Parts: sequence; C-alpha cells; structure tokens
Amino acid sequence: MLVRPDGSLTAEVVHVQWMDNHPAGPDTHVTVSFADGSNVEFAFDVPVVKVRAADLRTVSRDEVRQAAPSGWGADAERWDEA
Repeated sequence: MLVRPDGSLTAEVVHVQWMDNHPAGPDTHVTVSFADGSNVEFAFDVPVVKVRAADLRTVSRDEVRQAAPSGWGADAERWDEA
C-alpha cells in the first residue's frame, strides 16, 4: 500500500512497471498497479511512502498524514486480470 496525499491508503501494490519509452525520456516514470485494478503513473521525483503488511502496526491519523506525499501521480488506464 502507498499513502496518498490525503493520508488515505491505496489498495495493495501488485506490480511496478518502469516506463522505458515515456515521452519525458527513459527512466523518468513508473506505473504502479494496485490490487483493485487501478494504475497510477508516477514521475520519479514524486515521493511516496510504502506501508508493507509486515510493517503494519497501529498508526495514528497524524502519522499517516505526515507520511502523505505533497504530490501524486496521474491515474492510468485500469487493467483486468485474465
């Protein structure tokens, strides 16, 4: 899971795809795919905080808000499992 700018958590991250042929240049963006089927394209300079299941503990809303990035990626096309 990633922490969104509003302090909420995304669905579980299932895949990260490097975008070699991005219009901004190679090695500048990634697409993150989530268990709910959504995808978000991130520029490499977007800070994100990952929360792994093994690291989960009870955290306060203030801790989650402090972990929220100041920016977020752009929604990308949804994927469907075959």
